[in-house]
Amino acid sequence: MTDWQEALSKRYAWAERTSFAVGEGWRELVERTFARLDALASAQGEQDPDLGLRVLDVKEKYGTLRMDVVPFRDDAEAIVDDAERQSETICDVCGKPGSLRGDAWLSTKCDEHSKK
Repeated sequence: MTDWQEALSKRYAWAERTSFAVGEGWRELVERTFARLDALASAQGEQDPDLGLRVLDVKEKYGTLRMDVVPFRDDAEAIVDDAERQSETICDVCGKPGSLRGDAWLSTKCDEHSKK
């Protein structure tokens, strides 16, 4: 776990046990998404990390960001879906504009990182 991922786990009680497997390039996107989820949880009065909203996993799958949030809620899922769509345009390595690339193995990369 990187420093920024550990900081997120400490900042949000509901993310204390979150597993991270994403690159630095999606850092700002993940941070924004966690802030939106926290605002949602706070508005609902969900401060207990064992009873309210929790993020179990933050990972890359099929080239885009995935977040597993429990329990399922339409409002939380809308926030996560938005982040997944945004990840299709952000390089997962550096955070610059990118696109979904690849044939057998998909990833979202900028022009520079797609060549490596």
